[in-house]
Amino acid sequence: MIILEVTGAIFSIIGAYLMSLSTKDNTRPLYFGFISFFISNLALLTFFTLNGKVPVIIQMVLFFITAVIGIYKLTKNKKRDVSIIFIVLFIYILFFVFTIFPNIKDIDFNILIIDFIASFIAIIGSFLLSSPKHIIRSYAFICFFVADVIFVYIGYVNAYYFFMIQSMFYLYTSSKGYHNTMKNEIEIFFNKHKIK
Repeated sequence: MIILEVTGAIFSIIGAYLMSLSTKDNTRPLYFGFISFFISNLALLTFFTLNGKVPVIIQMVLFFITAVIGIYKLTKNKKRDVSIIFIVLFIYILFFVFTIFPNIKDIDFNILIIDFIASFIAIIGSFLLSSPKHIIRSYAFICFFVADVIFVYIGYVNAYYFFMIQSMFYLYTSSKGYHNTMKNEIEIFFNKHKIK
């Protein structure tokens, strides 16, 4: 199971870093970030399913959907990317059906309020992030920052240490992503309120 957590964390960190490089006019890092999240979300979906974390499972399903939407919106070759997504998804469904599903009755599924709150905030952020409007994307980074403060705690309490490290890294990328997305507005604000 640790390989799923490690894979999810590595590709999440790569995706978050790439997304933090995006600017108002340059969405190419966002595209590659969504590809990284596509991989990460499949690994983490499996990991959290095996651990029975229902709110985070829902979050990962929705994150997967938003990763697909993000790739589709930002790709320059829709036909190629749609084909790749379908092939990967087909292989994943076969893997899930033949390895996870037969043992699903042995998994202790649970719903904790803290998991629900963090997942809900992160889901909102994920949908906002696929917006072509940079102001809306900036709200996504705020949501991610708040959610990841909670996810650091969840990772620590449950001994999901790679997930915790991933969430700590997200605190940085959320701040950087917000700064890069709103760079012009931040500079205007500070120039306007300069002490004379």
